Amino acid sequence: MPKKPTEGALMPGGSAVKKARARATREETTALILDAAEELFATRNPNEVTVREVAKRAGVSHALVHQYVGTKDELLNAVIQRVATDRAALVKRSPSLDEAVSRLATEVLTNRVYTKTVVRSAMDGVEYVSLDGRIVTGHALIKLAGDTAASGAKPGPAPRGIDNNVLVAAISALLFGWGAIEDWVWPIFDLDPANKEDIYRQLGEILVYVADLALQPKDRPPTEK
Repeated sequence: MPKKPTEGALMPGGSAVKKARARATREETTALILDAAEELFATRNPNEVTVREVAKRAGVSHALVHQYVGTKDELLNAVIQRVATDRAALVKRSPSLDEAVSRLATEVLTNRVYTKTVVRSAMDGVEYVSLDGRIVTGHALIKLAGDTAASGAKPGPAPRGIDNNVLVAAISALLFGWGAIEDWVWPIFDLDPANKEDIYRQLGEILVYVADLALQPKDRPPTEK
């Protein structure tokens, strides 16, 4: 005589299957909500985006957004932390600082919607301290840089054959990016605005050093600094 299935067994209609399906459905719906919110936050002032607009774009009810994610502030936080957590994991998986920077550059340049969300939030007056938690990518990169320096690892080869236009574009983008989100730069990277003058000096020296390395002739060894 066949055994009676135990309650909650993995069988069609079993409570465990129903719970698993419910979890999967909730995760998929939450992802749709966050995708919709990210697209809206990237194109408009986050302070002007409404939960109803996010719900309409995601194809769900207003109440479901509140149930699965929460308020608009919680939506913005969830959008930012979702990508930041994934990028921090990418940095931690990288075998070296060089590899981490390379992978992160590819990810940032590929996912421009998220980049626009962060930049617009910072520029439109959303305070970084209002986020529930930190953008952890920067801290993961700082730790890796510290570990690399402590290990005595030698830097990779200096770049060769960098196009002048690309070099100037990269330096300009960095400066414009810093200027655009400076209010968030300080807390994300634990920098003290009171030391702004010295930090600006260091930033300038970094850019000069990068330019010097990038423009060295191919047949000349990198300059010792």
